[in-house]
Amino acid sequence: MLGSDPRFPHMADALNPAVMGPLLRETLRVSGPQGHEGVIVGEKRYKPGKSLVISYRIASKEAPTGQDHLATARLCPPGEARSEFERELERRPVLDQGALRFLHEPAMLLWTFPHDRKLIHLPRLLDAALLPLLLRPSLKVLGVEPARQIGSVASEVLHYLPERSCMIRYRVQCQNEFTGSDNSVLVYGKNYADDAGEEVFALMRQLRGQFNWGAQPLVYDGATRTLWQSHVPGLPLCWADLDASGGLAVAGRMGRCVATLHACTLDTATRFRQDDVEKALLQTIELADRTRPEFGPRISRAVAALLSHDQSWPEPSIAPIHHDLKLNNFLVDGNALGLIDMDCLCLGDPLADLAGLIANLYLNGLREGCHAGRIHPVVRAVVSAYRQANAHGVPLPRLRWHVAAALIHEVTRRSLRQLDERRMEHLPAYLKLSETFADLARKPEQDTDEVI
Repeated sequence: MLGSDPRFPHMADALNPAVMGPLLRETLRVSGPQGHEGVIVGEKRYKPGKSLVISYRIASKEAPTGQDHLATARLCPPGEARSEFERELERRPVLDQGALRFLHEPAMLLWTFPHDRKLIHLPRLLDAALLPLLLRPSLKVLGVEPARQIGSVASEVLHYLPERSCMIRYRVQCQNEFTGSDNSVLVYGKNYADDAGEEVFALMRQLRGQFNWGAQPLVYDGATRTLWQSHVPGLPLCWADLDASGGLAVAGRMGRCVATLHACTLDTATRFRQDDVEKALLQTIELADRTRPEFGPRISRAVAALLSHDQSWPEPSIAPIHHDLKLNNFLVDGNALGLIDMDCLCLGDPLADLAGLIANLYLNGLREGCHAGRIHPVVRAVVSAYRQANAHGVPLPRLRWHVAAALIHEVTRRSLRQLDERRMEHLPAYLKLSETFADLARKPEQDTDEVI
């Protein structure tokens, strides 16, 4: 059961489609069925006692398929929505009509897509009239000669994370003004809430020639805070790909891909340290107390056991790490595999990065109805391929410790922070797996050992 938050006593209503459905349709004047049909509560990001951001998707019978209305709510303490609204208007005095609204009950500010509290340039990136000008520098890097004119541009929003980022795919039809021939070019633009994309662009450029499994950076446009990237063929990897015939071969390619990244060199001051892991573990305890207090004691015991674990291992090697190794960040195209989304690229312990991927494999497998024993072979295939491609060795006790930790500070904490009911159904399984890996980490490594 969801806990309570004195700052947001109305959060249960804001998360309830039956409450929000009719209210959103009336406020946004979106026609559709009565009640909450066609209204989906999407991405959620919760910091207890501080903030709660919720995205909604509202289907409209007038809108073409796939063009539902999107809105993002930022909850306010009761009675403060109007004053928050006025402060936002002071910050952004020039806003399109209807871009921002406020609701008294439940108290919230409501942004309508493509308007966003922090992605202030996003409307420009979806303005058909501006796109030829915005795309021209990227097309030049791709070798599209000036003689080719942009005939049309079709845009598709691939992933929108309110107040953080938005990835958009552009299909550009270019026509040669002399010959009349035309061709289609795919370009991707990732829009950021701040200048983080500039650093991502610089790091991706360093990986050129070292890591050929991902997108190539084209241009960073500081005026719109957008990182333009090349196309990577394939579809996002899902658990069904790994659970099918040939899935272990795909898992092996994942292990080799990650090992290749960890073998690169990178010059950056950004690091993910052991202290960051321990801090995130402690944050999970606090988050559980606010969101799922019935799991608080078990999480506290698991964290205490991990933090008291004898870690008299050699100093970890430091390498470039992806720091967000999730299944849907791998693209599969036949026998080819790609890795995308380098936003969190930094230096750190490669075993912590690999452990994050392993924890995500368990998350996806459990969510799709598999028991842990059915997921273990996929994990073994990833680790086996990684070990074969890794020249520095993989001490299994330390990897197991990091897997135990990642199942808490990545899987459990993110499930709680995102208030994801489907993920939280499996909290007992995440914690049991974490305890299993923590126990294995205490055992001396044998020559014939596998990770589990």
